[in-house]
Amino acid sequence: MTAYTFIFTYLLGCIQIFLLIQNCFSTLVVIPTNNTYQDRIAAFGSHLPDQGLVAPLIPIKQLFPNITDACKPLKPLDKGFIALVLRGNCTFIDKVRNLQSAGAIGVVVGNDEDDGLVTMFANGDSSDVYIPSVFISHTSYMNLIQLSEVLGTGLIIKLNPNDILQPLIDVLIITILSPAIMMTLIYILWRIRQRQIRKAQLAPISVVQNLPVKTIHLDQMKPNDPEVCAICLEDYIDDDQVRIMPCKHEFHIECIDPWLTKRKKFCPICKKDTCPPTESTPLIPLNSSHA
Repeated sequence: MTAYTFIFTYLLGCIQIFLLIQNCFSTLVVIPTNNTYQDRIAAFGSHLPDQGLVAPLIPIKQLFPNITDACKPLKPLDKGFIALVLRGNCTFIDKVRNLQSAGAIGVVVGNDEDDGLVTMFANGDSSDVYIPSVFISHTSYMNLIQLSEVLGTGLIIKLNPNDILQPLIDVLIITILSPAIMMTLIYILWRIRQRQIRKAQLAPISVVQNLPVKTIHLDQMKPNDPEVCAICLEDYIDDDQVRIMPCKHEFHIECIDPWLTKRKKFCPICKKDTCPPTESTPLIPLNSSHA
């Protein structure tokens, strides 16, 4: 397993843990009966207070007999109630915004089809929504509707915040995400260093292009002149272009140029450096002493 694969797998695990935490439930408690229902807090609006939110739960049908979905602006009512509304016909944020304008201090949205719980998100700006809202299953919604028919305005509920969520996030950041971020930074620095080392092992294109070039003429070759390119092992023929290295070895231009710029800056035969010495790599040590 490469370092990149390990870090990717580690970060993917962190994301999965976040998703698990996101799936943690908070609770809705009916105070007169002590019935408890699981809910999920919306991703918009304010957080539930630490002590929970206590108020009468009133279905929207009791507040507005001719309205069932809260998808249109509603006339203001007395504040101090939590509205119960069914999902559907408009976005979550529109429902909560309209019920907030009507005087609700909180909203409970029931699933309209099954018992699955979802996290309610808002598209666009939701900064004007300042009341908390939660999502409950369809079964929980129907049970609360039945209780409201029996208890009326006496259906007092308490929305409890998810006390386990924030500590888990804190622990996750400290014990998991921090090492993951640190490993990612170390990996990035390692990759940069490896690239620098790799670059230092290659000859700059400008240096390679400045190396002398000659054209092969077989009738002018001397007895000791090489007859074969040591890289491609092809015989030299008339009009071949060869590049002459500082060590005087010769190679086809199309063979030696990629070698020097993509593999190694050293001569393939004698391993002599193609690049001229610089101040950072002098031929003679700067601190050498003389007798």
